[in-house]
Amino acid sequence: VLQAMLPLLWFSLKVFAFLFVYVWIRGTLPRFRYDQLMAFGWKRLVPLALFNLVVTSLVVALRA
Repeated sequence: VLQAMLPLLWFSLKVFAFLFVYVWIRGTLPRFRYDQLMAFGWKRLVPLALFNLVVTSLVVALRA
């Protein structure tokens, strides 16, 4: 009986740990406004993605 319940107990423990960390982080960190997220995306993430695209294409082109 214990051997059959051990995976269920382990799964429940992992789910509880994940939910605990999720609620803890969500309650601790400040929430960003929509305009802040959009500014972050345009000012930081888009240039980073373009840089990543250029570097990756250079690596692929130089290896060929």
